[in-house]
Amino acid sequence: MTRPIFENPQLDGSTFSLNGSGDAGVLLFHGFTSTTVEVRPLAEMLNTSGFSVMGPLLPGHGTRPEDALNVHRSDWLETAEQAYQTLKSKTNKVIVGGESMGALLALHLASIHPEIVGVVVFAPAIHVSGQWRAPLLAPFIKIRPKYYLSDDKHSPTPDVLPWQGYNVLPVPAAAQFFWLQQQVRQELKSVQQPALIFQGKLDGTIDPDGAATVLNQLGSRDKKLVWLEESGHTLLLGKEHNKVYQDTLAFIQRVTK
Repeated sequence: MTRPIFENPQLDGSTFSLNGSGDAGVLLFHGFTSTTVEVRPLAEMLNTSGFSVMGPLLPGHGTRPEDALNVHRSDWLETAEQAYQTLKSKTNKVIVGGESMGALLALHLASIHPEIVGVVVFAPAIHVSGQWRAPLLAPFIKIRPKYYLSDDKHSPTPDVLPWQGYNVLPVPAAAQFFWLQQQVRQELKSVQQPALIFQGKLDGTIDPDGAATVLNQLGSRDKKLVWLEESGHTLLLGKEHNKVYQDTLAFIQRVTK
């Protein structure tokens, strides 16, 4: 079965902002080649519990893979910073979170904004096997297939909720992703806030051991890694997403008291 280049185009993967009834806000970032569809169900659940929630669509995402070819990691970092400042202006306490590459953006913000009260990350993509090749290939190969993708019916952990994004890899953007990883690795010790990390043991997209690297290198004293036995990479849409949502809510309620 041939996959479309852009999966589930009928879904709304645009930037969103949900106003809550309380004084705390949550900023959520989607992953590489994905869209805000990845974080919206969690955002809506948190919003029903009173939190304001924002989820920006990152530059180069949600349109065509070609639009990601000239994106620099600074574009993602700037989008993250702008979204943070917007949410901060409307709430008294901010928690940052993200899945995969989005987790790196959350960790970056936590490292430079000590006033952030907590960080929660899902399958943090601090290490992706073979990604060091992307900067070498980027001048020669612009778009290639995602070799790790397989038909959902053959996947050991098919998503329960629909995913939206590119089913190909924009190689120059993957190179920028690689350099973002290197930057955030150097920033982990500067993250002092309470931190909650989720990682699926069946993740075939990134190196699952990267979650332990994040745990060990964080400067936080209050930190925890939750291993999910039946989850792959897209934890927020996968089989154990309800557990992830409830644990995330409990963590956010605790750090915003």
